Amino acid sequence: MKKRYLSLCSREEALSLMSRAFPPPGTCERVPLLEAEGRITAEPVYAPCTVPETRCAGMDGIAVRSAETFGAGEQRPVAISDYVMVDTGNPIPPEYDAIVMIEDVFPAGESRLVRKAALPGQYIRPAGEDIREGDLVLPRGHQIRPSDISALATYGYDHVLARVIRVGILPVGNELVPIGTRPARGKIVESNSVFAGSYLSRMGARCTRYEIVPDDPLRITKCLCRALRENDLVLISSGTSAGRADHTSEIISSLGTLLFHGVAMMPGKPVMVGNLKGKPVVGLPGYPVASQTALRELVVPFLVRWGLAGQQAAVLPARLARNIPSELGFDEFIPVSVGSIAGCTWAHPHPRGSGLQMNLVRANGYLHVPAFSEGLDTGTVADIHLTTAPYLVDRVLLCTGTRESGVALLADALAGRDISMHIFPARPIELIPALRMNSCHIGIQSVPEINGVSGIRQVPGDLQLMALHIGKSQIGLVSRDTISADDLGRIRVVNAPRESARRIVLDWLLAELGLSPDQVAGYSSEARNGQVMTETIIHNRADAGIGSSALAASAGLRFLPIVPESLELLVRNDALDDCRIQALQDVVKSVEFQDLLQQQGGYFTTKTGQIRELSPGFDRVGESREEGIRQP
Repeated sequence: MKKRYLSLCSREEALSLMSRAFPPPGTCERVPLLEAEGRITAEPVYAPCTVPETRCAGMDGIAVRSAETFGAGEQRPVAISDYVMVDTGNPIPPEYDAIVMIEDVFPAGESRLVRKAALPGQYIRPAGEDIREGDLVLPRGHQIRPSDISALATYGYDHVLARVIRVGILPVGNELVPIGTRPARGKIVESNSVFAGSYLSRMGARCTRYEIVPDDPLRITKCLCRALRENDLVLISSGTSAGRADHTSEIISSLGTLLFHGVAMMPGKPVMVGNLKGKPVVGLPGYPVASQTALRELVVPFLVRWGLAGQQAAVLPARLARNIPSELGFDEFIPVSVGSIAGCTWAHPHPRGSGLQMNLVRANGYLHVPAFSEGLDTGTVADIHLTTAPYLVDRVLLCTGTRESGVALLADALAGRDISMHIFPARPIELIPALRMNSCHIGIQSVPEINGVSGIRQVPGDLQLMALHIGKSQIGLVSRDTISADDLGRIRVVNAPRESARRIVLDWLLAELGLSPDQVAGYSSEARNGQVMTETIIHNRADAGIGSSALAASAGLRFLPIVPESLELLVRNDALDDCRIQALQDVVKSVEFQDLLQQQGGYFTTKTGQIRELSPGFDRVGESREEGIRQP
């Protein structure tokens, strides 16, 4: 029987083992200058010449003796007869010590009039002003930028000596298909090698992505041996766990030495490293989030020690919007979204999961919970490693609540104004605490129009909110076959999470039909979102669920309308002056956005842009206002 891990070392121990076992390869090559961006210099680069090599003009004009211009003014122009016409970059004869710009020169026969005195050295570039022969241009270990390429070209270089670290990336798995392929059921697109190649190439590595290898030990061994001959380091993507088709540890052990299998970090725990004839072979987990984390936290710092350029992410302190429990003894890396609200920077953690790749797309940073910590509490200030430019944090709208198609359309429209909506799923009961804590800009709620249900109506006495109406849609029974509401006692349903609008509708409908939950098959089974619900129905694990007409149409399922539902955004009154909220209001009021809501989202927009006010202790739905959100 296989052991799941041969060892479980800390991240620091793993890096130390790798550094001791594998000295830098120290190889280099001459690279054409036009192909050198991103590469790392293998030696210092010195200027072979002086630039400029002689005094030259810094402006178009005339070269003069500055003493002959003394006293010149608007009312007393001075005629200069001894001068030389020059263009920018022309050498300056030694007898002249200043340039008068052509804009300040007026013809007067053979002479030229100047109306402003010139100072000695004016607009003259001295020899060596840019660089002198033998001066250092780039140090060893420098990552070459476009500005460096321009300078090296100016100084006479057409090649540069760069470090060479060749990385081979070998994807393994029967379930994998190449990018650009629509995967059949049970197959997935191979993307880990795409990420690794892109990330490490930016560091200056020369990456080779090999074709996908099936889970066949002989074929994996053959391809691995080829990759070892052609590279300094090999990454094997997948095959690091303990499944029947996971052969990586056995192959590494048969060809060399397995240094460790398992690192105390999450995600990425199954990572392994072997020594094959003095070269490192790294087995990365198959799940994308785990693979990317293991690469970033283990492979990247190791390659930096080998001489590649590290990715310098900005670190920003932020206040945590939620509790973050963590397992003691493990370094944990959690994707987060960061935004600023009223001068405070907040970080919202995304759901954890090694296969939840969209959480990395939605995030703009990540939090490192160290191994000695059992987690962090709400309100704790922690360092966030940004994955975007720091200035973009001030263009983020933090939103908590339901993720509906209308919100997705709004997010796309706001992106055209350089504003990014980051949405965090939350139960309705969590909206008011988040808005009260001021840890989000917007609360999103779906309000079914059922007797006794009107969404959030009361707010604490110290909080003033307004609800902006986005659109109205139909929700009802989504099913594979034609059904009626009366069939609910005879079919299998898939339910929505507790307290969600969809679950409220199902409970109301069952009460109207005189059915109790225990009379409905599948009532206790929950789908965390609409996509999971439709997949459950499509694959015949349930017959029906509650969803929107747009959701049913996108999945090719049937739809029976039950009740209308309003999509609303809850906004604090004291946030209305925020330029991001004002941009949001402008978008919602626009004809273009309302057309999108109708055509792509299936929403009714007769009330789009109207608001209802939520006052302290207010216990009925406020009246809509046609002019939209009023300013406080």
